[in-house]
Amino acid sequence: MNLDKKHIAKIIQNARREKKLTQLELSEKIGISEKHMSKIETGKSYPALDTFLKILETLNLTLGDFGLQNTSDSFPNKIFLQKIINTSSEKQLTLYADVIDTLQKYF
Repeated sequence: MNLDKKHIAKIIQNARREKKLTQLELSEKIGISEKHMSKIETGKSYPALDTFLKILETLNLTLGDFGLQNTSDSFPNKIFLQKIINTSSEKQLTLYADVIDTLQKYF
C-alpha cells in the first residue's frame, strides 16, 4: 500500500476530530508546534518517526488504521514493550536499556 502524505493526513485528522481535540491540543500532547501539526494534517509534511509514534499513541491508532500489517500483533509482549517505550521518559528508557543489557548477559 502506498502511504502518501494525503492518506496519512486524512487518517490523523479524522482520528483527532473523533477525539474532539484541536490541532493545538494534539500538538501540545505530542510535543510539536501547531504549525507542524497543520503541515502533517494537510499532507504537506510527513511526521518524523518519533512524532508518528506519539500520534499513534495519543489517538489510539494502529498501523492497521493506515492499511499496514502490524506483525507484532501475534507477539503480545512486543506490543506491551512498544507501549512502554512510547510512553517512557528518556531517563526511564536508559534504565530499561541497562536492565535488559544486564539480563542478556546472563541468558
